[in-house]
Amino acid sequence: MDRTAVDRLYDCDVLDRHGRPIGPVAGVWLAGDRPLWASVRSDGGTTLVPIRGAQVRDRRLVVPVEKREVEDAPKVGDRDLSEAEQAELHDHYGLVLPEQRLVRHQRAVSAPTSQPPRQARRRAR
Repeated sequence: MDRTAVDRLYDCDVLDRHGRPIGPVAGVWLAGDRPLWASVRSDGGTTLVPIRGAQVRDRRLVVPVEKREVEDAPKVGDRDLSEAEQAELHDHYGLVLPEQRLVRHQRAVSAPTSQPPRQARRRAR
């Protein structure tokens, strides 16, 4: 997945495998160049959701887990994870810990466009 595709994940809402909403993507975590996790903020804090095997449909990221699993997952906050925290997350979801350390992806800053905002274009007509 290239950088632009990873950046587009930030525009998605996360849904569980049954289509139940979990929350918006707040961050993306990579192992090597592969996006493996998305952080989602909710009332209970920030949780990582596995996105390997997820599908993007209409700005929705459908993940291969159930909402209850996400709600019961360890809360991680908005910081780098220790090796123990990474292992705890993988254990919680029943996943194999990757050889590469998880690294938080930094979203690229969007370049300004030459087109005026949609509202301004409508008024100009």
